[in-house]
Order: sequence, then structure tokens, then C-alpha cells
Amino acid sequence: MSDRPVEVWRLPEEEWRTGLRAVTWTVGPDGELAVLLVPEQYVGPVGSWPPVRTPYDAEVVVLDRSGERRVPLSGLDCVPDHLALLPGGRLLLVAVRAEQDGDKWLPNGFVYGPDGTPGGELLLGDDTPVLVTDRGGRIWMAYGDEGVYGDHPMSHPGLTAADTHGRVVWSPDHGKDLPGYPLEGLAGATEGRYAWLAWYPSSSGSYLTRVDAADGTSTTVPCPVRQPVGVAVRAREGVFLTRGGELTWHLLVGRTWKRTGKRKLDVLGDLDRHRAYGRDGVLWFRSGNGWFRVAA
Repeated sequence: MSDRPVEVWRLPEEEWRTGLRAVTWTVGPDGELAVLLVPEQYVGPVGSWPPVRTPYDAEVVVLDRSGERRVPLSGLDCVPDHLALLPGGRLLLVAVRAEQDGDKWLPNGFVYGPDGTPGGELLLGDDTPVLVTDRGGRIWMAYGDEGVYGDHPMSHPGLTAADTHGRVVWSPDHGKDLPGYPLEGLAGATEGRYAWLAWYPSSSGSYLTRVDAADGTSTTVPCPVRQPVGVAVRAREGVFLTRGGELTWHLLVGRTWKRTGKRKLDVLGDLDRHRAYGRDGVLWFRSGNGWFRVAA
């Protein structure tokens, strides 16, 4: 791949005209693009929360090496802030915020089979702006300040990984692993057996934490972009997307990222400033009704 973004998929114009809207999306660990399409009558105004009115019907478009498939989902009651892919072709929908019934936290993660049948519910913490899955089915999350300083215990570490049963399988040792206490999650990526989480502890700077899923060890370096929409890493090379729509390339020298290039986005549509995904050195992002990728 070159340093120019390549369009991978675009919502067909005829589907847009019939009222289908792309509410959320993700990229799986093997580069599978997945987009949640919801009929317009269920979709709230841009920027509103929740993004849809429940119950609603939807379908997930999945594009992988074998082509395109569509998974119908019916009568959904979950808020679809995040979409993720799990092993075995399963789908995961997650609400950013978790609700309580008295002192009991209610599930905010919902698993569906490859054919769209319900397959389980998960407790995944509260205030989760960043969520990305890996090949082993681990769910990597970085929380926001309302979660970190709120009442849900799963959110308190700021960074967490859970298995497909919702059990915590990794969280940082704050006296040892991180240079500060996470205040806000920014972006997530995977690179082989590693997970990368971008976050910031204060207004003074932001960080990238790389976790080895095999043994749980982690390293953290300063992030060269204050608030990246997304990041992708391959070895010592990284590409970052800024909220202002600029791509920057960097080389990690010791613990410092040295910028090696930059490009202003010149693709159609408004940039999705809430999420982008890095997979093995390839950064995926959305602009308007198109999805693009660019290499580190």
C-alpha cells in the first residue's frame, strides 16, 4: 500500500436512497470490515445518544477475503455504540454507557452468532470510548473519566481487557506499568499478539500502551499526536490520524516517535472523529459513506 488512502467499500447509493444508515462499524483482527446498517426510521439525530431508538432491526455487512456477506439482526434492544468481531464469525454490540437497576449493573455487551441469533450478554464497564478485539477474542477497552471515576469497578483501571465471558484478563499495575492514571481513552489497535491503546492522563500529553497478550507485559511511550482518532503500528513504524483530518507517519526511535511524513485527507465526506482502527500496520477510517485504509 502507498501513503495515499484507498477506498475499500462505500454504502451503495441505492441503499442510502432507500433509507439505510451506517450507525457504527469496525475492522476485525484479520482486516474484515463490518458495518452496522439501520433503517432511517430508527436512527436519532446526528450526535445524539442513544444513536438509535429501540427496539430496532438492522443488518451487518461484513467484507473479508471471501467477499461480502450480510447478517440480519431483529428486534434489538441494545444501544449500538460499538460493533466488534469475535472468533467464529460472532458479532458483539456494546453500549458506551452501562445502566444500573438499583445497585446492580446491567449488561452492555451483546453477542450474536454468525447468523444473527442472540448468543449471550456481557458486563463490560461504563463509559467506554475505545473498544477493539483481537484474534484470541480478547476485548481491549480504554475508558473515559466518568467510568474511571464512577461506580463501575471494571472501568476504574482506565485500561482493561476482558474475555468473551466478560471476565477481566488484563489490567495495568498503576504503580508500575503506566506513567500516569488514564483519564480518557483515545484509540485502539492490534499488531500480531500485541494490543495498542492510546489514552491521556491530563491536558499535558497522551500515551500509547502496548500490551503483549501472551504474558500481559506492557510498555508505554508518549503518543506523537495529542488526541488521535486512530493509530496503526507495524514494528517501529506508525501512522496516526488526527481529529483535524491529517495523517502523520512516524518512526519509533527509542521511546520517541520521529515524524517521517504527513498528508491532509482529500477523500469525500466528513471524517468519523470517534473511531478508526489499526490492524497490523494498516489504519482503517471512515469518511462520509466511504471506508478507507492506509498503511504505516
